[in-house]
Amino acid sequence: MTIQQLRYIVEISKYRSISKAAQSLFITQPSISKAIKDLENELGIIIFERINRGLQFTSDGIELLCYAKQLLEKVENIETRFSRKAPNKTFRFAISAQHYAFTVGAFIKYLNCQEHDDYKLYIREGKTSEVLDDIFTQRSDLGFISLSTAAEHFMLRMLGSKGIEFHLIKTMKPHVFLSKNHPLAQFPKISINQLAHYPRLSFEQNSDSLNFAEEVLTVNNSRNMVYVSDRATMNNLISHSLCYNIGSGCLLDGIIEDSIISIPIEGHQDIMKIGWIKLKNHPMDKKMSQYIELAEKSIDECYCGLRR
Repeated sequence: MTIQQLRYIVEISKYRSISKAAQSLFITQPSISKAIKDLENELGIIIFERINRGLQFTSDGIELLCYAKQLLEKVENIETRFSRKAPNKTFRFAISAQHYAFTVGAFIKYLNCQEHDDYKLYIREGKTSEVLDDIFTQRSDLGFISLSTAAEHFMLRMLGSKGIEFHLIKTMKPHVFLSKNHPLAQFPKISINQLAHYPRLSFEQNSDSLNFAEEVLTVNNSRNMVYVSDRATMNNLISHSLCYNIGSGCLLDGIIEDSIISIPIEGHQDIMKIGWIKLKNHPMDKKMSQYIELAEKSIDECYCGLRR
């Protein structure tokens, strides 16, 4: 297996055509076809099949494509970090985070103040395990997660085993995110028992969801659960249904829909500690410090409660 073969696969995925990929890479179609066939023989899999509309990746092909993209990104990082051939290096910065409005707000400001001629910026929202993996494999420079009271000990031990350090930004009390038209929207505070009558939204995690959950509290007597994987879907469901989600309560104008409010939960002493993470042996640099400063300001701009 070669890096070049992986580049071929990624390029084919863009066009769903070997001929168009060959044109883009300025090589002949027989050359790229042979390289792919050799890789299939080496791995013992079929990468894609021909259909009426072009090419369709098999399940093995999709998995290989995912690994290829990750590996090529690491190769690019190495080339960017150590190449001395070009005087103007492409500036690269990546963060991974659980689903927070303040990280998006900070990223917008970070993007708008870029002064580099060439840059590649990445913001990745995903499962808790994915955020940890991105930091552990150095796919991202910084990560942003929260530690709940119940899972803090487990998470700190998990971070330590991966050589990842946690730095606290802010401690928050749990709030309920719901629509301003929700029957509970009139209450200044909401109890767990009141929530039991409505569908609970939660970000889908891996099998160890109890410790990796983004929600600071769980409603054990909740009868109806809805799992989502992205923040936009979460917000849409909150805005247009009786579903609710439990989190920090942070609302950020321009990022969170105006139809969503947050109300504190009463009768619980649990808290969530929101912070940033990085590898212990990965030195801080200017870009990381700048983004952390913007993230801290962004979370300070958030507010909890009814829309003003």
